[in-house]
Amino acid sequence: MTRKIIIGIVTFILIIMGLAIQPFSFENIDAGNVGIRINLYGSEKGVDNITLVTGRVWYNSWTTKIVEFPTYTQSVDYESFVITTKDAAEFKVDPKLNYHINPEKVPQIYRQYRRPLAEIQQGFMKNTIYDAYRIVANSFTSDSVMSNREVFEDRVQNVLTKTLGKDGFVYDQLTSAITPPPSLRQMIDEKNASIQARLKAENQAKQAEAEAKVIIARAEGQAKATLIKARAEAEANQLRQKTLTPLLIQQEWVAKWNGVLPTTNAGGSTSLMLGVK
Repeated sequence: MTRKIIIGIVTFILIIMGLAIQPFSFENIDAGNVGIRINLYGSEKGVDNITLVTGRVWYNSWTTKIVEFPTYTQSVDYESFVITTKDAAEFKVDPKLNYHINPEKVPQIYRQYRRPLAEIQQGFMKNTIYDAYRIVANSFTSDSVMSNREVFEDRVQNVLTKTLGKDGFVYDQLTSAITPPPSLRQMIDEKNASIQARLKAENQAKQAEAEAKVIIARAEGQAKATLIKARAEAEANQLRQKTLTPLLIQQEWVAKWNGVLPTTNAGGSTSLMLGVK
């Protein structure tokens, strides 16, 4: 009985050990990622030409390795560095890159670089980005960099598309955060201040001109109103003169008379009444 128990215990232990060391395993490829199967032994050692879909993947961990690559947008903020324009001005660039990987190119990326994505970003991609900025800067003057930043960044991205785009790195957005040298920054500030002062003076002149036009318009309006009023009064007087006949004047006098004859005193207490004809 004891021997059977010992055999059972040993068998159980062997089963547990077998399960612990058995090579079969699985990998869950999360959404937004692509997994590639890598053969570690045999004549087909290397990366298979198969891109695994998202989901659970079973494989032999003794002979196979699964590597995941994210295919969603990656954002990388690189350290700032200095570029030199063709007129020897030094600009500081602080690039920030948003990109994603073409899922169909994942096996090719791993074949070429044999590194996880994080190491590729800080190795080959970083060096390529720095070189692209330096190449493009050699074709720009300091003034043209400041006045044509969008063109500058477009050319940088064109260089990167040619060098890394063919390997499956798809660029979504690239910002440079270009900072000019202090001397150029001062010149730009002075130029902007001059432009602002000129615009302010022009606005003040336009405002003064507009106010003067308002005053003139008001004066012309008042003058016209006065002239119109004077003409109206003159025309009214002319009309009155034409209509005031002697008979009409006498009628108006009679209408206004109160029936009392006018009187006057001629010295002392004598009363003298004059007849009115």
